[in-house]
Amino acid sequence: MNNVIVTVVLLCSLAVWGCGLFEPRDPEAPDQGGLDFVPATVPSVVISNLRNSIAQKNSDNYVRNFSDPAATGRPFVFTPSVEASSVYPNVREWTFMNEREYFQNLVAKADGFSSLTLTARDSVIGATEASYNYDYVLLFQHTDAATFPTTATGNLQFVLAPDAGNVWTIFSWNDFSTSEDVTWSAFKGRFGN
Repeated sequence: MNNVIVTVVLLCSLAVWGCGLFEPRDPEAPDQGGLDFVPATVPSVVISNLRNSIAQKNSDNYVRNFSDPAATGRPFVFTPSVEASSVYPNVREWTFMNEREYFQNLVAKADGFSSLTLTARDSVIGATEASYNYDYVLLFQHTDAATFPTTATGNLQFVLAPDAGNVWTIFSWNDFSTSEDVTWSAFKGRFGN
């Protein structure tokens, strides 16, 4: 009887061992939505999420930082730099959908490193609205580098507000030129078509 039990246990062990149950499996591919995105229950998290989404070239996470009028009831408003507005008329009537399409197009042309460096000038944080003023350097290496710069510099102002679920998003963005370099608005104009 003991031999039968030992034989059955041995056969079951061999069957389980042979089926690959204890072998390592291939890792699952990450979904676009989850990499380093933290629910923005405070305004500063939106800024961190924005930086991360640019560094990771993650379109889904990038657009989650902006007010989607379908979800929040508040339109996203972008005011481009004067210089870019004169060269790229498409940035004058910019919407949430334009923001999504621009970044998807930019990511499709990615060719290396990307980052966003923000230098704080001032901020005002309230219970229902927050504003941030930054000097910025956007670096995004892309395949059109022979005809368009890979770096944008300027000054921006973000205004954020929470939605009904207390998730903060950017609903207003003003972009200003501070040098001869192209601004972020020019990136939007160039890759927004």
